[in-house]
Amino acid sequence: MNVSINNRHGKVSPAVQEKVEAWLQDCQERFGEISSAQVIMEQSERQDEVEATLHIKGKDVFAKASGDNLYVAFDAMSDKIDRQLSKIKDKLTHKKGTPKPAVMEDEEPLDAEAV
Repeated sequence: MNVSINNRHGKVSPAVQEKVEAWLQDCQERFGEISSAQVIMEQSERQDEVEATLHIKGKDVFAKASGDNLYVAFDAMSDKIDRQLSKIKDKLTHKKGTPKPAVMEDEEPLDAEAV
């Protein structure tokens, strides 16, 4: 997985970088198929903002959040991304039109007219 962690007005501290990489590794284990991720942080006097874009097979997932400090903003953004990823995973595993169960050879299929 390609990971890009940037800060718009400075450097990313090692503690924040480790937190982001741990979260991305956890997402990779739970949801799989994440090819690349881009996390951008912006610190200002009033609020800190974090935005992330994850590239999954056939889809891009984006979330942006702000908070009083960088960790609060990151936690809010990670919750948003996790909800989107779980929704995508549910759609992939629970599609309409799944194949009907096979009929055993010695059983006859039920007909509406026979009842």
